[in-house]
Amino acid sequence: MPINDPTTATPSEIDEELARLGVERAKAHNALDGLRTRIERLVGWNMTEEAVALRPRLEQARQSISECDEAARPLDAEFERRGGWTRAWLVLNTGGHVHRTMACRTCFPSTQFGWLTQLSGHDESEIVEQAGEAACTECYPSAPVEFRNQPSRIKTPEQLARDKEKVERAMAKAAKAITAPDGSPLHTKRYGQIDTEFTARRTYADALAHARHLTRASIAHHRDTIAAYREDAQLILTALAAKHGRTEDDLRDEMAPKVEGRWQREYK
Repeated sequence: MPINDPTTATPSEIDEELARLGVERAKAHNALDGLRTRIERLVGWNMTEEAVALRPRLEQARQSISECDEAARPLDAEFERRGGWTRAWLVLNTGGHVHRTMACRTCFPSTQFGWLTQLSGHDESEIVEQAGEAACTECYPSAPVEFRNQPSRIKTPEQLARDKEKVERAMAKAAKAITAPDGSPLHTKRYGQIDTEFTARRTYADALAHARHLTRASIAHHRDTIAAYREDAQLILTALAAKHGRTEDDLRDEMAPKVEGRWQREYK
């Protein structure tokens, strides 16, 4: 997210934006290289018109690079103004170490890093404690032995974002779910297991409408079936009341129009 006033931003906020700009710049640079190569080939094949048609995209890529550089300048300047702050990078391979700089002599030009922007500005001891056994001994030679023997708790911002999305999906799923008041699956006699509130509400209307239909047809002949449908409706009503902390009477009144609508459509 763009930062209007770097002087009031935290190190993590500044570095997160710098990381985002770096990704956008890299994408634009790759696009620029690809377009240049394509244009050169087209010119070599005497396809001048096609080559000229690509030039607006070439300029757009250059403009994107320029905009990223321009946006990064005040953020880099703020880093310098504050005298810098701690930063950490994780090597993106199995068993990759956490480094205080990408210039660590144990790394190579081809080494891929994940910028741990959530740790920017944190005490080095805290970084080492979270890195545990993944802390680079070259970058953190004074790291306590007890920290180095601990499993790493480091995650990249991308991994943290995925974890957050996973939690949000689970919360959304839970919001749609329905269970019995004790948390066990909601089992009914006529409809089997019901897992979502949407299905529960629809089934409630169907059960009562169908019970009404059978009652009109022959209450004596369908007595047990009618009782089963009404029991299912009551189980659902109780589950919905428990989930939302509402009274059964309140929910019964709320869903009455749905029951009536189902009756009118299917059995009237």
